[in-house]
Amino acid sequence: MNRPNREITASGLFGHPIAAPLLWGLAAAAFGGFTARLDPNVLEEGIILHTAERMLAGEHLYRDVIVHTAPLPYELLAACFRLFGAEMWVARALLVCFQALGVSALFAAVRRSGTPDLAHPAAAIVATAPVFLFPQLSNYYYTTIAFYLTLIAAYLGTRAVASQGWAVSAGAMLSVIALCKQTTGVVFAIPFVTVLVCLTPHSERSRRAAAVLLGGAAIAVFTLGLYAIRGDLAELIFGIVELPLSMGSTYRAPYLNVWPPGELAPDVRENWVMYVPSLYYLKHGLFATLGQPIIWTTQLLYVLPFCVVAATLVRAWRGGLTTAGWFHGAVLLAMTLNVYPRSSWGHLVVALPPSLVQLALLARRAEPAGHTRKWGRALAASLAFGCVAAATATAAWIEGQAGPATFGPRVPVRPVSRAYKQPGIPRVIHYIQNRTRPGDPIFVTRQEPLIYFATRTRNPTPFGGVLPGLRSFQEPRILAALEDTRYVVMSDIDQPLYTYYGEELPGVQRYLERHYSVPADFVLDDYSWIVVVGRRPDRGETVIDLVDERDRGNAWIRDRDRQTRPAAGTPQHLAARQLNRPLPIALGSRGGGIDFEVDLPANAVFQAGVGYRGLVSIDHQYIHPNGITLSLSVDAGNGFEPVRSLRIDDGPRSGRRWVAFEADLQEFGDQHVTIRLEAQCDPSADPERLTWWGSPRIARRPLD
Repeated sequence: MNRPNREITASGLFGHPIAAPLLWGLAAAAFGGFTARLDPNVLEEGIILHTAERMLAGEHLYRDVIVHTAPLPYELLAACFRLFGAEMWVARALLVCFQALGVSALFAAVRRSGTPDLAHPAAAIVATAPVFLFPQLSNYYYTTIAFYLTLIAAYLGTRAVASQGWAVSAGAMLSVIALCKQTTGVVFAIPFVTVLVCLTPHSERSRRAAAVLLGGAAIAVFTLGLYAIRGDLAELIFGIVELPLSMGSTYRAPYLNVWPPGELAPDVRENWVMYVPSLYYLKHGLFATLGQPIIWTTQLLYVLPFCVVAATLVRAWRGGLTTAGWFHGAVLLAMTLNVYPRSSWGHLVVALPPSLVQLALLARRAEPAGHTRKWGRALAASLAFGCVAAATATAAWIEGQAGPATFGPRVPVRPVSRAYKQPGIPRVIHYIQNRTRPGDPIFVTRQEPLIYFATRTRNPTPFGGVLPGLRSFQEPRILAALEDTRYVVMSDIDQPLYTYYGEELPGVQRYLERHYSVPADFVLDDYSWIVVVGRRPDRGETVIDLVDERDRGNAWIRDRDRQTRPAAGTPQHLAARQLNRPLPIALGSRGGGIDFEVDLPANAVFQAGVGYRGLVSIDHQYIHPNGITLSLSVDAGNGFEPVRSLRIDDGPRSGRRWVAFEADLQEFGDQHVTIRLEAQCDPSADPERLTWWGSPRIARRPLD
């Protein structure tokens, strides 16, 4: 049994049994190391870096830092931080090691299965994937790590067919994958164990299954025991089981339609950057025109993994699938199921490399080493060389697109993505660094936890980001932490494809509006999609939030003849900007407004922001029209009395921050009144004009 395997091993392009796997591992490390120098990731990678640093400081995972994913990426990085220091390069170097090990294991698995010539293009596909799929596979992230671990598991599976000891190792690796990403571990384990049992001689199947179970159970028991000793077992179970189930499905992105070819549904086209290959976005930018070739390509890539899974099943039914083809098919199935229901490019990238590798493995059956066709070897070598050459050329282009490192000394990577080359995040990082000391608390509201790591500041909450659907679980903890927090970093453009921050955590939104504002010395420009807000004097308790009451308001427009009529539908969801939630006002030829019947308290004051230039909804961008005057009037039973008005500045430098609009309503206190928020404008034929008030509210003026 051993002699044929040795002959197959020696039949590759390299004579020594470990030379080729080692060299392909080094090639993977070279390409992975190249991309590791580029592009930060403020969310996926940022949350693990931030969490590992908190663990290094003595905090406990799941108790002090609440996450809903498995512990291995955090624990491993925290351990490496203890050895090498809490630096970003440590995480990127760890990922490069996983890339090298995964590619080496893939090469060895394919070579053992009687198709040694196919091992080279298979390894080349995965080794070069970080370049072609840049930047997703360059981030230290649990999905990325889990992908490379499945390749190692597939190699262990090819050995476990004939070995009880290797079966124990394979079972242990299945548990390790689950400890990296729960869903991937479960989805991968089922077909993996099924394949292993079916390929094992009938008399050994029960023993082999028991060995896999033993290896997996050993890792699981060790992990549970470790957390039990720490006193965090209940928190572990809550974090990786109960919390994900409580969150449910909150992803609202539309599915990519793949029919008819060359056409995208309007909602998909509106958010095309989530779906098309990232290199296309890097090259053409957010406002690119989507032609049919890129749409066809995108649609093809999304259906490719499912087509290859189907082809694998057909080939398995007809016979002739190699051992590596069986086990790698389990890898492909797990990565393909990861695409849906989250059908975005970021989830597709881990399914594309195994799809191409599996196509190569389906190309032909295993053959004795001495009868391998020369043309097959030549084709395989050409494919491998082509992958490396194309990746090298692509890497040179990416290098030319990279800008200087601007995220501070703790994030010394060069940005390539257009969003990261803009000054928004660097401006926030440098502003915080210049006004805080290491360990000072700040709060990053939504999904940019890398800012904690970049600024050496402390997160006073147990959350690295928003946990959708868990308002009552998060709000009390965040509100308590904000009492002693001077600065908050606000993701200024909400994410309408998911949900709005003011809807996820409305109590936090109201608290921020009341106690924080953008500092006067924080520079704002057209790239200010993320801002710093600082604590300010208390604006007073909100009695009536007019944005929340918009459905009860009476919206109207004024025609050219100055007659009023009911307004047609106005956008109900506009992204909050700089802590102001817009209340839209539809405009007729001469303006429009909205009336509210309210009971005013004593010491009432009206507060709002006005004059911000541009807003976005889920499907549209609005620009504030020129020539607008906003006014506040009150009707206490004797007709509307003007209280205050303000003409909006239309200058070229205006509109980058809200202007405070405040009016004392004390003379109307303790009365039932009608409040009118009105916009007057010059006559216009444009039927789609829109203006807005920012977070208009009735507050009770705080006592001195």
